[in-house]
Amino acid sequence: VDTSKFYPIEIEKNEIFTIGCVANFWAIKDQITLIKAVEILLSKGEKILLRLIGSGPKLDECYNYVKEHNLDSIISFESEKEHSALNIFYNEIELFVLPSYYEALGCVYLESWATNTPFIGIENQGINEIAPDKMMMLAKAKDIHDLSAKIKFFMDSDFRLETFSRFDIKQTISDFLALNIFRNND
Repeated sequence: VDTSKFYPIEIEKNEIFTIGCVANFWAIKDQITLIKAVEILLSKGEKILLRLIGSGPKLDECYNYVKEHNLDSIISFESEKEHSALNIFYNEIELFVLPSYYEALGCVYLESWATNTPFIGIENQGINEIAPDKMMMLAKAKDIHDLSAKIKFFMDSDFRLETFSRFDIKQTISDFLALNIFRNND
């Protein structure tokens, strides 16, 4: 992740706990599970907002579900944003969630992490290898109840991410170059 594009900034947050998701609306990204997990929390009296950014073939299904279940006052749909606007987005939310059940390693997790915004991914995907707190940051695939419980954990805690520096592109590129130089000398 290029930390000159994604970094923490002081920004006024919404008074209501806000979750964000940036992803194409494809079946494997599974935004509908996130929407239903948020719906569970709302049914329990939680105050929560969800901001979804993206486009794609499953957008209409998600949008229609939100409308049909009267969730449009707490769930918003936004179109794609430039990187500078995405940095602001990550800093505005309290939690990033990508419920994708087929994801090698979504760069959006790392972008979120670079802004010090906690995230939730799905077990046994690429993020599983580097998530600093596997117990709370990884939910079961397609499981709205597990995902809502993980979200509730972040709503109730003052969770802080470990430092992000090991994934800064300047660090990873220098490590890669050093490794390749070493290999080329053999």
